[in-house]
Amino acid sequence: MDRLLEIKFSGWTATPRLPFVLSGNAVCMHTPSYSLVLGIIGCCLGRNVLANEVKVGFKYSYDTIAQDLETRRRLEYNGKKIKQHSKGSDAYYREFHTSPRITIWIDRTDWKQYFENPIGTPSLGRSQDILKIESVSIIEVQKVEKGNLGGTLLPFKSELQAGGQLVQLAESYYENDGVGAGRTPTKSKVFISIPHDNDAEITFDNIYRTKSEKPVTFYIHDFENVE
Repeated sequence: MDRLLEIKFSGWTATPRLPFVLSGNAVCMHTPSYSLVLGIIGCCLGRNVLANEVKVGFKYSYDTIAQDLETRRRLEYNGKKIKQHSKGSDAYYREFHTSPRITIWIDRTDWKQYFENPIGTPSLGRSQDILKIESVSIIEVQKVEKGNLGGTLLPFKSELQAGGQLVQLAESYYENDGVGAGRTPTKSKVFISIPHDNDAEITFDNIYRTKSEKPVTFYIHDFENVE
């Protein structure tokens, strides 16, 4: 793998939500999940992208963490149908990131045209977290043993020496047949979400460096080969 497709995005807000927080305040992860990154790619292609179609790397950063006070409409199931909750709506705080920036690298250089003319409008989190595509290019890279991997998501290993947030995530999802049938998660595993301001050099598998005036190191996630 010596050439990759590099896509740079930017936005006003992002909401890479921490999963399994079902009550109280909604909080963000340091980085998006791989399923969210696949969703961004699929939005540009105009279809669902399966994990076995692509290898993905990304580097994510933002300016600050802010909060909104929002009202949400609660629902309940009475055994026959879903209706508005008897206690009405409630207010809660939701975290979001300001001025997010994400660079995505994929091994599908043949998809370049879809990012130059995306079919859908990509977003990072919720539908209002719209992303702008800053640039799309095919770049040369080389494999290296270590590098600064701040702003990415790594499969957790006990020997990994990196500071971050441990999260249990579904690696990806696939859509079930039928309208309203939902989706099914694929392999679930523990990842470490590393903040973008991490300055430590990390030794890990599948690290690559761009061949450019200002080289960038990043991790490429292979959905099929990660234990």
